[in-house]
Order: sequence, then C-alpha cells, then structure tokens
Amino acid sequence: MSRSTFLICTVGGSPEPIVAALKHWRPVRVRFIHTPATEGKVAESIAKARAEGLDLDAGRYDRLELPDEQDFTSCIERLRGLTDEVRAWAARGDGCHVVVDVTGGTKCMTAALAIQASRWPCLFSYVGGKERTKDGVGIVVSGSEIVLYTHNPWDALGHQAVDDFVVLFDQHAYLAAANVAATAMRRVSHPQRKREMAALEHLAKALDAWDRFDHGRSKNLLENVSKSANDVRAALGSTRGDRVLDGIRRLAKHFEQVVSARPPSLHHVIDLLANARRRKEEGRIDDAVARLYRAIEAIAQVALKGRHNIESTEKVPLEQVPESLRSLWMAKSNDGVVALGLQDAYALLTALRDPVGEKFQDMGLSGATSPLVARNRSILAHGFERVSDPVFDKLWSSALALADIDEANLPFFPALTESRA
Repeated sequence: MSRSTFLICTVGGSPEPIVAALKHWRPVRVRFIHTPATEGKVAESIAKARAEGLDLDAGRYDRLELPDEQDFTSCIERLRGLTDEVRAWAARGDGCHVVVDVTGGTKCMTAALAIQASRWPCLFSYVGGKERTKDGVGIVVSGSEIVLYTHNPWDALGHQAVDDFVVLFDQHAYLAAANVAATAMRRVSHPQRKREMAALEHLAKALDAWDRFDHGRSKNLLENVSKSANDVRAALGSTRGDRVLDGIRRLAKHFEQVVSARPPSLHHVIDLLANARRRKEEGRIDDAVARLYRAIEAIAQVALKGRHNIESTEKVPLEQVPESLRSLWMAKSNDGVVALGLQDAYALLTALRDPVGEKFQDMGLSGATSPLVARNRSILAHGFERVSDPVFDKLWSSALALADIDEANLPFFPALTESRA
C-alpha cells in the first residue's frame, strides 16, 4: 500500500486484526483508539507486527483513549478531536490517504468511529476472514484474515452531501447548497448518483436565480428539475421529493405570471414581498427593508398605471397632475413631464383621491416620522444606520395592507426539513 497512509484503528481484545491492518496498509502514521482495558493490546499488536516484519517505531504512532467504551456520545465527542489531524494529512496531496479501520473494539466504539469518520476524507477498512469459529458465525480464525475496504460511503453515495445540502437550502443559502451538490456530483462515481446531485444543483440554482429576480432562468431550471422527478425522489426520499415537486409546480405558476406581466404589476409586487420575507428569515433586515421600500413604491406605480393611466412615475405628464400639485412640481418638470419618487407618487394618488393614497397617509408613512425614513438612513441607501426589527414589522404590515394581500398567499418554496415544512 501507499507509504503515505495514516491509519486510524479501534483496538479490541485481539491483536490479530490490528496486525493484519498494519501489514496490509503499511502506514506512515497510526492512531490507536483504545479503552483503559485494551491499552495493553496496543503494545502487544506492535510487537506482533514487528515479529512479522513490520516495524512501527514510537514516533509513528499515537494513542487516543476512550474512557467509557459504552458511552456512545462521549466516544463520538472524543473522536471528533481527530478531525483537524485527518484533514491536515489529507491536504498534503493526492498521495496521502487516511484509512479508518473499524474491526476491533466494542460495537459502540466502532459505530462512533464510523459516524465521525463519515465526515472525513477517508477509506473504510475492515478485517474479515476466510474462516470463522462456531461453524462460520464466530470470530475470524487467526491466520485467515482478509482486509476489506471501500471509499467513504457517505461520499461515494452522496449521503453527506445531501444532508449538507438540506441544511443550506432551508437557510435560503441556495448558491452554497448548489456548490455542495456540484462538488458531490464530481466526487461520486455511480451515474445514477451523479444525476441525483445534478437535479439538486439545478433546484438550488433555480431558487438562487429567484432571489436575484432572474425569473426566466429560475423557471427554466425548475422545468429541468421537474423532468428529473425520479432523481429528486431518489436523492431526498419520496416524501420530501414529492413535496419539492409540488413546490415546483406552484412556483412555476407564479413565475409564469411574473414573466408574462408587463411591469409594474401586482405580480411583481407579490414577488418583492416574498423576497423580503426570505431576507427577514435569514436575519438580513436591511436587505428585507430595501425590498419592502421597492414593493411599497411599486404598489403606487401599479395604482397609477391601472386606475389613472399613468404608465411610468419616471415621466408623469403635468397635465395629468391635479392643480394642487402641478404648481409645486412645475419647477422640477422637464418638457412637460415630471419624475416622481415614492413619497411624491403617493402624494399624487392622494390628490387623485385614490384609496391607496389615503391608506398611505392614514398609516403614517409620509413625513419625517415615517418608518420609510429608516430605509433612507440605512447602509443600503444613504446612511450608516442599522434598520431595526420594529421598522421591518411596521413596513411589512403596511405593504401587505396597501397591496391588499394576505401573507399566506405569497409564493414560497417548502422547506426540505420536515419540522420546517
């Protein structure tokens, strides 16, 4: 075997499995995982290996004691301390391998090591045998040992990648989730697993595109995921897979409405509000309020377009402005048109006796004390102040009321974790 192998092995009551692993892997470095009762077996195994031609000097091995081999949690916690050492060894280069042998020790010890090693870049090794006592169901007969090994099944099958993907996805960290799936797709060898990882990558990229308001790309990616329905179910399980596919169908309808609508439209307002909610769930209050500000502005634009035939607040003909405001805005007009910001748009709606304008005034959203001022003072606008949760809450309820939208009707994608779905 490679002369750059780092072997981690559990120590039981018999030295033969350890000697077999040492002879097979011929490691450069070894970590013996033992208990107080099996500490003496380490020296015995080294001596026996030396007698069979494999010398392991004191500078090439270390011990790690598990004080209670029957305490599953404490075993995992102790083994977790090897993570940095494992990663440092693997990072030396392609010729450096980590091998985890789970033959010796109690079932609790070996299970703990297997669980902890599932997150390591390693091979799994087990010493079986051609012959066993008790009519083939006992222990391996000395001298008949065979070393069996496999790549880390969590990597080979993509299990760990799926677990990590789910956590990131449910945190709305879609780009990070997509990168996890893409990395796993390169690492797994089975074509079916590659297809499953590709489906997850496309799913996460679709939601990332939605976050970036790229609805056309998101819609196309979700269509690709729908065509890989069996791969989605295989990767996530049938229950979660069906939940994802149902979410895709519902979200695709929303995207169709947004893509086909000419902005500004109520569909764009709804999408902005859904985006603001996701940013709030991430704890990104400033980003959430920036989207609420735009949604509230868009609500005014939708009202002006739909009920007053004013296509754009960038070019409002003065002839369509009531006299009470026309004289005030004359100075800032250009060629008979005037550009309106959020407050002016609602002032125009109020002057036109539009109910949305009246709601805006009644909610206290105009003037120097408006919570909208907090957005202007935020780091994402013109100031350096952090936006507070109460400001978000006020603007959130105001935006829903102005748009006459029930929060329950906003588009969303279901969580992959059952408790959050």
